[in-house]
Amino acid sequence: NVTFNEVTTAGSCPGAYTLTRTWTATDACGNTTTHVQTVTVQDTTNPTFVEALPADVTAECSNVPAAVTLTATDNCGAANVTFNEVTTAGSCPGAYTLTRTWTATDACGNTTTHVQTITVQDTTNPTFVEALPADVTAECSNVPAAVTLTATDNCGAANVTFNEVTTAGSCPGAYTLTRTWTATDACGNTTTHVQTVTVQDTTNPTFVEALPADVTAECSNVPAAVTLTATDNCGAANVTFNEVTTAGSCPGAYTLTRTWTATDACGNTTTHVQTVTVQDTTIPQIITQASNLNVECDGSGNTTALQNWLNSQGGASATDNCGDVIWSNNFNAMANDCSAAVTVIFTATDACGNIATTSATFSIQDTIDPTFVENLPADVTAECSNVPAAVTLTATDNCGAANVTFNEVTTAGSCPGAYTLTRTWTATDACGNTTTHVQTVTVQDTTNPTFVEALPADVTAECSNVPAAVTLTATDNCGAANVTFNEVTTAGSCPGAYTLTRTWTATDACGNTTTHVQTVTVQDTTNPTFVEALPADVTAECSNVPAAVTLTATDNCGAANVTFNEVTTAGSCPGAYTLT
Repeated sequence: NVTFNEVTTAGSCPGAYTLTRTWTATDACGNTTTHVQTVTVQDTTNPTFVEALPADVTAECSNVPAAVTLTATDNCGAANVTFNEVTTAGSCPGAYTLTRTWTATDACGNTTTHVQTITVQDTTNPTFVEALPADVTAECSNVPAAVTLTATDNCGAANVTFNEVTTAGSCPGAYTLTRTWTATDACGNTTTHVQTVTVQDTTNPTFVEALPADVTAECSNVPAAVTLTATDNCGAANVTFNEVTTAGSCPGAYTLTRTWTATDACGNTTTHVQTVTVQDTTIPQIITQASNLNVECDGSGNTTALQNWLNSQGGASATDNCGDVIWSNNFNAMANDCSAAVTVIFTATDACGNIATTSATFSIQDTIDPTFVENLPADVTAECSNVPAAVTLTATDNCGAANVTFNEVTTAGSCPGAYTLTRTWTATDACGNTTTHVQTVTVQDTTNPTFVEALPADVTAECSNVPAAVTLTATDNCGAANVTFNEVTTAGSCPGAYTLTRTWTATDACGNTTTHVQTVTVQDTTNPTFVEALPADVTAECSNVPAAVTLTATDNCGAANVTFNEVTTAGSCPGAYTLT
């Protein structure tokens, strides 16, 4: 028989120990043979990292990769991983080296090491925070102030410096500003912004005083030229003055063109022109007005008196502020010795054509009234539908024409068709002498109105077919007519027999009336009608006599009442008889 035994002897670590294995063979008589094997166990294999190992890298200071976490396995058990990072400073705060070391160690002290070198650098320029000012062209009076810019950096603070250079232009108000902002980070990376401000002076100077407007002046009252000064948005302005005279149509009429020019240091100008129109519009002054003259007709046109009056300007006199006047008048001729007064305009004209007038009348006296030519219309009474038209009258006058005017006055009466017309014709001659004729027209309305439609005749009608009352209208010779309607019912011998008396009355505005009466005789001659089927004659067995049916009836003009009566007539035996 063979037995086996194994003894473990621990070593320096869990993976290092000794196994002593013993096999013993024994026979039936107790004889034995032994074999011993010694197994020396050791751990010399390094552990292995599980994850992909990070390679060396160069990174921007704002984007340094985080250290990864590594784990490890071992062929004989667990392995522990330790991490260490060493920073080596560079040339500036954003430039340095990170040395990262991961060490995997198993239970027997076998190790595996991985080293990653990260070269950190700062190559990113800083960034301005605010909106960057664009190039601009500005008026010299409105140059924008330099803005204050700040900057940020991906790896720390950034400092901003500012510089401004002025380059002179063609005049004091024209120049260029070159503004430079420089942002620098801790590693010397820079960002620069340049703004060019082109300053110009394009604004014209402005006059200080109120500018004189164009004016029209009398030659005796020409205004003096005013003194103007000017200001400029970017400095002083000089004002020059010039005046040009342009002759007109006469000595007192001419034009003054006055020009003021304001100029600034850059040659911008503002010009104001005033035109003074000098004129002589003062009319001559009438000292004595012309006087009217009325003379009696001398039978020869009164020519001597008329001419003397015209030659003396009707007694008028005048003066002018700029010289003498010349007189004229607009007289043409008198119609005849008996004409109406003639108005004469006397005109005083100065050297520049200004005029003043005075007027007066020359008249020849006429005291005889005019006479109507036609027969004069007499007073009349007329129907309102036949009022005579007003005649046309003319008149003659001993000294010329006569004008006839007409006037008509309406005086209301008791109704629209009754009124009075007072017609007045007045004949007036040129001297105002008048002759008057008055006609009185008495207007009346005595005509009755007339129905328009055919008038309904008297009629006899069945109570179920009474004709409806027609609608009548009426006309009147002098206006509208109103129609009223009335219907009176007179009862007859029964409800379906009666009389309708229909009256239409047409009345005009003056109360004249026309009446039409229609009599409708209503009667009921139609018999009522049974509603149900009527029972026919029948022969029946005495044991099966049909009961009497119930009948109802209708009528064309109302209700109908049905009565029933039954008469028995005996036959040859009790079961034979007749029912009627």
